[in-house]
This record gives sequence, structure tokens and C-alpha cells, in this order.
Amino acid sequence: MPVFEAMTNALYAIQEKFPEDWPDEGVITVEVLRAELTKDEDPDDHPQVTGFIITDNGMGLSDELFSYFLELDTEYRAIKKGRGIGRLAWLKVFLNARVISIFERSEEMVERSFLFQLSNERPISEYVESVKSAQEATGTIVSLTDFREIFGAKVFRHPDQIRNHILAHFISLFAQAKRLRINLVDEGATTNLSDFFFDSIVSDKTPVLVDIGDGRNASMQHLLIPRKLAPIGNSIVYCAADRAVRTEAINDVIGMKALPNEEHGELIYIGLVSGDVFEESLNHERTGFDFGDVDYEEVNGHLVEEARNFLSPYLEQRRQKNKELLDNVLNDNPLYAAAIGDPEKYIESMPLNWDETRLVQDVAVRRHRARKALFKQIEKLEKNTASMNDEEFAQHVKAISNELGETEKSALAQYVVERRMVIELLKARRKLDDSSGKHQRENVIHEVFCPLGVTSDTLNYDDHNLWLVDDRLAYYSFVASDRPIKSFAADAEKPSSEEAERRQQLAGIGAYGEKSEPDLAVFRYPMLFRRSQTPDPVVIVEFKSPDKTTYTGAPNDNPVMQIRKYIESLQKKGCYDYENNRITDINEKTPFHCFLIAEPSEQLYSLLRAHMIYKPTPDGEGRFGYIDDLNAYFEFIPYEQVLKNASMRNEAFFKKLKLESLSS
Repeated sequence: MPVFEAMTNALYAIQEKFPEDWPDEGVITVEVLRAELTKDEDPDDHPQVTGFIITDNGMGLSDELFSYFLELDTEYRAIKKGRGIGRLAWLKVFLNARVISIFERSEEMVERSFLFQLSNERPISEYVESVKSAQEATGTIVSLTDFREIFGAKVFRHPDQIRNHILAHFISLFAQAKRLRINLVDEGATTNLSDFFFDSIVSDKTPVLVDIGDGRNASMQHLLIPRKLAPIGNSIVYCAADRAVRTEAINDVIGMKALPNEEHGELIYIGLVSGDVFEESLNHERTGFDFGDVDYEEVNGHLVEEARNFLSPYLEQRRQKNKELLDNVLNDNPLYAAAIGDPEKYIESMPLNWDETRLVQDVAVRRHRARKALFKQIEKLEKNTASMNDEEFAQHVKAISNELGETEKSALAQYVVERRMVIELLKARRKLDDSSGKHQRENVIHEVFCPLGVTSDTLNYDDHNLWLVDDRLAYYSFVASDRPIKSFAADAEKPSSEEAERRQQLAGIGAYGEKSEPDLAVFRYPMLFRRSQTPDPVVIVEFKSPDKTTYTGAPNDNPVMQIRKYIESLQKKGCYDYENNRITDINEKTPFHCFLIAEPSEQLYSLLRAHMIYKPTPDGEGRFGYIDDLNAYFEFIPYEQVLKNASMRNEAFFKKLKLESLSS
């Protein structure tokens, strides 16, 4: 602000000296003073800024102007909303403010120099006057040096930052076809800021008139500037008294941080607004406007709409990307469709700078509000039921049911899409690993179906994907995954000596062992797989790695024998959950449903036939049979068939929900 105030004073002095052609004749120079780099600083760094020297070729600090300089809150420049207090910013920020000015007095050229300081008793010190030669030109030099500590630590060091802040503050001057020359001298280089900014504008610089309401018009220039050269981001800048008074960022309004352009790279939009209405409404602090009965937000709304109209060719491309973004989000999250309603209308309302995260957040909020509104409708219906006739009640119920149907349909669609992702994950893990040339290990495959080493006491319903094997398994309430049998099952009563001997004999041939770990043991109240008046069936699932196609037939390399071992080890036991509550008892009448998930091979088929499991499944690849002595149904399902069956079941949902485009 001190530099801006000194430059503004210089501008006024130039306008008073050259009232008709000040843009052609006037020159302001801003020199940046810097310290020497210390030995500890990087040579590539920019040295610390220590001050500024602002020079102009205006009329100089004449006797009349000097009298106003000595007086606070003057009316001299009231027409420009100046109150003679801006120079106090010099003293707030700097310890030293020295002025040297040459002016004309009685046909003589006089130089006046003094130190302006923060002192009630002596604000002007080191005052000197001298007569100069008649050839001397008028003008003023203001030297602002020695920052006060709080400001010196925060001053910009990079030349581009200093340049851009000057450009932004005096943007209304720099955007004019006829403009004052303002030079910035920094680190040995001189930049004509006026030409720099004006030449960087790539759009038509002709202003247009905009109706801002109440019979008033504003002049608006639509400026497009390469992003790397722009002093500010996308903005509407309100100008008065030859300066930027108020800047409204519009990144969120137009939805973009920069506009794409093949020729110039990314562009920044600046809407430069000026006119008599802003000059007349400028407040004395020159920080805002007082439009009287007209609301500022209403004025701003008209100008934002004008900016949108100008930018529509650039925004259309982004709207198309928004459509693609929304399509992708709905493909992955059909649950959100009911909350969005009409997609075309929603796309029109979407800010153009949203990413997927912001879009999902908005839709989630909409869905939450819609559900709350639906619940309120239901509550209201319940309260007013007594006052309604049958026809009115039926109409309300139908309206709520229709809305509920769309919501539940979206929820089902979401579930179907998530299942598709699991199917794709299983496909990927079944393939050869390109880096090793081998298949994934059995436990990696197992993890797709169900996490290892857990029970349903510590497992959320959504954490397992047993529906891949059979949809009925999704409804079982107790799951033990890769856990030793003894961790969830114990003898219902002390075994007899005969039973103990039987177990010992089975253990001797590897057919019994309480430390054995079935890949999955699933039981207790299966909703779709329970027969009335019979014990609950227990499901056992055994996985083999996709690269396993050979078997020795030994007890530890024979999947049928392994599953028999699990059944033998579970019989005559009570099963308990994580908190040691009894779930169920298993005896010789308990039915078992056993699945083997593996890759098919001749050795495996031969081994299955040896155990009377030889009947082919409808696809021809799987096998099933009944192990009579254990009351166990046994089914071998190849991985390929698991994937195919799961995909086919999911496909039915897709078609029913009209989501065929998602199933590919």
C-alpha cells in the first residue's frame, strides 16, 4: 500500500501537469532496492527487498501542494475520493520516507527535499530548498526505505510477485489503449509494465456496455491473458479513480482456474468494470462502493452473467467433461442416480471445477436430504391418517412408494456394480503374475472370497464374498475362515473310550485333527438353506491354488480326504462364537454341504471318482456326489465356472435394472 499510494500521488501530479495528454507524456518509475546476498544465502535466491524509489515527471510538490501535504484529511482531491491520509501508510511500514521534488515558483525551478517521519512534534525534518537551473524538469522522487520489522519479514522477494501486485492494483490503467508509461526497475532489468500487460492481452480489448439494473450501465472489458503472465486469477475487477477498488474472484462461479487455449496455453479471464456509476459510488476509503438502494450483489450478478456469456465457448468444453465425469460416477455408483434426478439439469448446475470427490460429496448430501424428506413424508402420513379418506390415503401411499422404489432400485444397482468389481478382482488374481510367471498363492485367492484367520464375530457382513460360490452362503450368520477347529468347536460331552480310540485311529491315517483349518466353515441359521425340523447344515469350502493341477492322493494332498477330516473333527462337538456363546451342536445327523474350488485336471477327476464323486454338473466341468457315511453333499466347482456362474447371476440383475451398459 505505501508503494501504491506513492504511485497514485505521482499519477495525480502527472495528470495536473499534462491535463490533456497525460497518458502520452507521463512516466512513473518504480525502483526496487535490495540488499546484498549474504554468504549463507543461495546465489540463485533473490536478495531481500529493503525499499522502493518512486519517481515521476509530474508538476512537483508546489507550495500549494506542500501545504496540503502538511494537512491531514484535506478536501483537495475529494473529487478523486482522496482524503490526504494515504501517505501515512509510508510511516506505518517504513522508518524513512524521503521526498525530493522540483517544482516551479515565480518562473524559477525550485527543489524541495525533506524527511517525512512519524513524530507529532516534528513530522518534517532535514528540510532543504534550493534554486535549480531553468532547464530542470519538474517531478518528484519518493524514497521509502528501512522496513519496520513486522513488514520487512513479509515483503515479497520474487520480481514476478512485485510486478504482478502492481499490475493488479493499477489494472484499469494498464488495460487502456492509451496508457501512462510505468517502468519497474528490479535487479538491473527495466520492464515497461504498461506495454507488458497490454501486449499480453489476447482478446479484443473493446469495452461493452452492460445493464446492471435500475437504468444504469457499466463499461466492461473482457480480457484474456496467458496464465503465466496474469497478475490475478479469473476475476471481475471494479475500477474507479484510476485504480482497482474491488476484485471478485470467479473461479468457483465459472468452475475453472484457467481456460484452455492451444495457441497461448492456459488463459486467465479478467472482467474490467468501470463507469460513472462506480466513480460516483466510490467510498472515501476507496475500498468499496455505495450504490444507495441498489444491492451490490445484484450489480455483481449482472456482471457475472455477462462474463459467463463471454466465456461460453470455453465453458462448453468443460461441461462436456462434466457429463463424462457424471456418467463415470453413476456407472460406479448407481446408488446416486435417484438423488441426481434429471442428469442434464444436474450437469447444467455443476460448477466446472469439480472433480470426482467434490461431485460424490454433493450427491451424497442430496441423497441424505432426499431420504430425510422421504421419512418426513412418511411421518406426516402417519400423523394425518385419521383425517384422510381411503382415496386420499391411497394417493399418498402410492407417491411415497414410487419414490421409495427408485431409491431402493438405486441401492440394488449399487450392490450389483460392487459385485461386478469383486468378480473382476477374482479374474485378475486367477491370472498368471507377469513378474514371476506364476499364479497367485492360494491365500491370495482365498482373500477375495473371505479374509483369512477371522470369524464372523470380527467380520462385517460386507467383508466376505461367499456369494461367488453360492448366493445362499451370503445369508449364513457364522463364518470361520482359516481358523483351527479347536478355536470355535469343542466336545459337547466327554468322548467315550470308543470315540477316543476311533479318533486316534483316524488321526493315525491323517483323517482327524482338531488343529486342522478348513478354508471356510459356514453354519447357523442359513435363511435359504435350512430345512425345518432338521439340524442346520454346515458348509465347508476348500480352495486350491490356480496353479495346482497335480495330486498325490496322500491324505494331506487329497481334497476329499481333507474335507472328510474336517467333518470327522467337527462331529460330536458344540460350536461357539467369539464370546463363547453356544451356536449349535454337530452330530452324525448334521448335514454337510462341501465345496471344492480348484482348477480341473485329469488327476483331480480321477481322485474324485475314487470317492464316488463323478456326476457332472450341467456345465460339464464340475462334479458332485454324496458321501453317505458323513451325510455330506460334495461339489467340485472349477474357478472358471465360479466366475461364469457369478457373472451370469449378476447379469440378470443388470438387465432387470436396465444397466446393460455397465455389464460390459
